[in-house]
Amino acid sequence: MNYLFQSKPKQSNNASTAATIESINSTLKSRGGVYSGYSCKTVSWDDVSRGTVGGGLSCWGSNITDTYLKAKDGRSLYTVRSDNWNETLGSTHSEGIAFVGSKTGGGGGTTGLRPYTLKDFLKDPKSFGGYAGLDVDDLSDDLLDKEVSVRFQTTFLPVPSGRNQKMEFATEAYNYNTTSDEDPRNLVLLCTSQGLAVQQDGAGTKKLFHHVKESSGSVKQYWLEAESSDHKVGGEQNESKAEREDALKRGKATSSVIGTKGCGTRFNVLMTIQVPLKQKMVRELDGCVDGWMDEEFETMSCISASPMDMSSMSELQSAAATFGATKKCKGGAKLKTRGAQGSARRPPAPKGKSSAARVSRGSLVEGSPWRGLSSSPSRHENEHITCTIVMYYVVQGGTPTAEDVVNAVDDLEGLLGEVGKGKLGEEKFDFMKKELTVKDAMDIKKKMETQPPKPEKVSFFSAFPTWGGDRK
Repeated sequence: MNYLFQSKPKQSNNASTAATIESINSTLKSRGGVYSGYSCKTVSWDDVSRGTVGGGLSCWGSNITDTYLKAKDGRSLYTVRSDNWNETLGSTHSEGIAFVGSKTGGGGGTTGLRPYTLKDFLKDPKSFGGYAGLDVDDLSDDLLDKEVSVRFQTTFLPVPSGRNQKMEFATEAYNYNTTSDEDPRNLVLLCTSQGLAVQQDGAGTKKLFHHVKESSGSVKQYWLEAESSDHKVGGEQNESKAEREDALKRGKATSSVIGTKGCGTRFNVLMTIQVPLKQKMVRELDGCVDGWMDEEFETMSCISASPMDMSSMSELQSAAATFGATKKCKGGAKLKTRGAQGSARRPPAPKGKSSAARVSRGSLVEGSPWRGLSSSPSRHENEHITCTIVMYYVVQGGTPTAEDVVNAVDDLEGLLGEVGKGKLGEEKFDFMKKELTVKDAMDIKKKMETQPPKPEKVSFFSAFPTWGGDRK
């Protein structure tokens, strides 16, 4: 849309995303204790397998993904989560994760929806994902699936004041370990209480949309939508019969079992499950050298799986400089690292009213019908599944109150406590870590150099800004 001759956008009394981030971070820092371990992140590291170097955690790994949350109009959003580097996690098994899906006609439709376990999907993926071209009979591994990592996050999205106000959005996944749609690193399951969307990572950054299979068999993609409600921040959403009927009549999400058992019944959950896949035979990676590898690695084969040393690690850090940002190390020094962004200080915004968001199917994504998966997946032989569960809230008329921020984090902490809360660096999460290899580093460097995240488009570029608010 060309905004050059448009009338000036309406001013909104909802706070900007930047003001919301500033307010939440201030609350969390001032509270101290467990709350100070959380902050707003515009880039979330949702990794299947992180690398180690010399026994210490690295920001790189054999299966790592940066996740971005973006509004439909292009605004960068955020999640409230623990530190990316040594993140707070829990673990469960494939029977301890529930999603809402349908096995009717290969899944993807709006009939026959009910809760299933992740194990149900893994044992019979074709029934749930056949609509997407998923033509495999089994993706389970009984040993690996005894340990599934789980991370919990939350967010407050600013929407205008009023009843049933909403924002449309989508998540974007940038996996560092594949450069081809024909050779994905993970099968990705996007889950809400309205159903399951089966997709994959691949070249560049992938937007993750809701799917609906039409009666014709074609698959349409839809934006996600977060809508205000009368339900408080924190805990499950127990709807009245009238509320549920109204939501169904309007085509909105209703409360259901989803996530871990501790989540109960909710309509504000967006859950992303990454099922690691076996990739094709290792390909030639541009001759292995091109001025990057140290002399000690020049004699290695391009398919080397040898551990990295710190000198090669520094070379990899420099490859991230084109789109990374500075991050403090333990000693106070700064280095370039994976996706990370900062924000400038702004004047404090007024406090608003927050509520649990109905995470529903939004508007149709423009363009041709979705073409489905571009490969026939095979489960990776030694990597475990990871699950990211985000609780969505909306805030109207300002930024979240301290009470609402605390309630949201208390909710996450309670859920983590039920699945063995710990830190990635701890021994009990060794199933998510392995020594970083030369091949891992080469794959990552190639991705960053040939397929960096796309620069953001500028929204409302022709309208001089007014202090205070984002526009609808």
